[in-house]
Amino acid sequence: MIENKIVPNINIFSNINSSMPIDDFSMKGFGVSSLNETEGSDFKTVLSGLVGKINNEIDKPDQLLTRQMMGDSEVDIHDVTTAIAKADIGITLATQITSKVVNAYSAVMNISI
Repeated sequence: MIENKIVPNINIFSNINSSMPIDDFSMKGFGVSSLNETEGSDFKTVLSGLVGKINNEIDKPDQLLTRQMMGDSEVDIHDVTTAIAKADIGITLATQITSKVVNAYSAVMNISI
């Protein structure tokens, strides 16, 4: 058997906590700290929270760029670039969610009773 000495033997699954059920994965980046919290919330509330978080992510690059151009030493151009990438991901996510919701609505409306 040929041994590959260039690629190290790394177990990528070693850091996964197998005792944690899938339902308890954190969704903090999407404005929800736990999936169990959304059980009492309606769809409008959850979606409004997501839209608010995405709006904040979209506004952040402009704020950071303004601070960086004004000479704020705490803001680096790399921070601005990272914020732009996060905003782009948020816009892509919002677009995909919107299209999935519209497709689901169309599918429900096409169901004959």
